[in-house]
Amino acid sequence: MNPGQGASVADDIDLRLLRYFLVLAEELHFTRAAQRLFVSQPALSNQVRRLERYAGSRLFDRTTRGVELTPAGQAFHPYAERAVAALRAGIAAMGEDAAIRVDVLDAELATPRAVLSRLRRAQPQARVVVGAEGSVSQRRRILAGDLDAGFCGLGAVNPDLAYEVVRREPVDLILPAGHRLARRRRIPFGDLAGETFYLPNEGLAPEWNAFVVDACHRAGFDPVRYAVSTATATAALDLVAEGVCVTLSLRSTPHPAGTARRRLEPELTGDRAYAWVLVWHPDRADAEPVRLLRQAVADARHDESWE
Repeated sequence: MNPGQGASVADDIDLRLLRYFLVLAEELHFTRAAQRLFVSQPALSNQVRRLERYAGSRLFDRTTRGVELTPAGQAFHPYAERAVAALRAGIAAMGEDAAIRVDVLDAELATPRAVLSRLRRAQPQARVVVGAEGSVSQRRRILAGDLDAGFCGLGAVNPDLAYEVVRREPVDLILPAGHRLARRRRIPFGDLAGETFYLPNEGLAPEWNAFVVDACHRAGFDPVRYAVSTATATAALDLVAEGVCVTLSLRSTPHPAGTARRRLEPELTGDRAYAWVLVWHPDRADAEPVRLLRQAVADARHDESWE
């Protein structure tokens, strides 16, 4: 293909094809990708083949286990992300997309809710679109231009994203009310060796799991992981109430009847606390949605006296 032909081919590739490519590259599974895109699997397959014809190369290898990016697909991927992000940014710059799009990790968690409460009070005319897909999805969507910012743990930050620390929130132990350790006011962390811990799905908040595992390792043991994952923090605490596991929980998260909240020794506070961050695309630091969210973070930090 000569340079002139390459330019002609690029003119024929539309945003939908790039979107299909990016979602399939993330899921590496046609059925899951089609479900996310609200299209049939044959339709997705046809559009991917169409993109491959334009590109003149196979972008995916089909296997019995799913699909994998070919070397050509890997090379094409960052440029597809940038193209989609550039188009989204251009539309936003024209004022046609006034929404502030933010992911909060879990809609039930108090820290992002407190920030968004300040945002809504300060900008009552703003249209705030809130999702709760988790930190793995946040990175992809921010880089693709589908999301302005996200709340997650510090462990989810990588060089692709800009961030600021929102707060360092203390973490406590939640255990069944009838648990043998519940009679104590404070529980040495090492006494939890052998207990079954609830940890969320790795696809939602791997940084939280890393935080819990690291805390257990500092206490000298590997946590035994409960086999079930739930969609929300509240549902996870219900499992504790049933007596099947214990869990670590942010101090601002209410615990249900049938459970007990106990402080740990050493406490997970200060430098050991969970570090909340707001993340955004480094090229969009001056964008209005990011600026307003960062101001809301500053307001919440001041009002709540967050560390």
